[in-house]
Amino acid sequence: MPNKKFSLRDFYGRHRILSTFILISLVTLVMLWGAMIFLDYWTMHGSTAVVPQIKNMPYSEASVRLGANGLAIEINDSVYDRDMPPGTVIESWPKAGAVVKQGRQVYVTVTAFSPKQVTISMPLSGNVSSRQAISYLRGIGISDIRMETVPSEFPDLVMGARYGDTPVNVGSVIPVTSTVTLSIGSGPVVSVDSLAMDEADLMGEIDILSMQE
Repeated sequence: MPNKKFSLRDFYGRHRILSTFILISLVTLVMLWGAMIFLDYWTMHGSTAVVPQIKNMPYSEASVRLGANGLAIEINDSVYDRDMPPGTVIESWPKAGAVVKQGRQVYVTVTAFSPKQVTISMPLSGNVSSRQAISYLRGIGISDIRMETVPSEFPDLVMGARYGDTPVNVGSVIPVTSTVTLSIGSGPVVSVDSLAMDEADLMGEIDILSMQE
């Protein structure tokens, strides 16, 4: 009996369930292969970059350096620091030396571009001593405090506070780098004439006592 040539049509006719299973498996493999190729392209598989050292750099310089490595920069947070210039990178993530995909965002923490603003929530004049006012101002971050003495009924009370020529009251919002001037009461001013009269009265009393003796 002559050998019959293999035919896909005949095989499918004889083994329809098996043929369908094989066909589904082949289609699935092709789809998975295509998906892997697409993902490699989408995620730029094999295209990597090393995060350079940008700590203590100005933000603009750090942005240029990251861009040269195919990376982007984004400010994640900012902190106020008197000792560093505004806009200085003090931290980055991923860290320097990390291998990442090109186009990856590098998140940085920089020093604030403008001084921190503080709100005055306590009266700085009235029944407030100079010690209380100075302690409060230092507590909220203001360290440049100047004092001037003015005549007053009671000594060492704060009679007023100002930032430049602007009075500082409850609710005032000023930079933490502000110079705040406190007007401190010196107590009652005793005039020369008053001292002379007091001395004359004292001498008169001494004379009267001498005469009585």
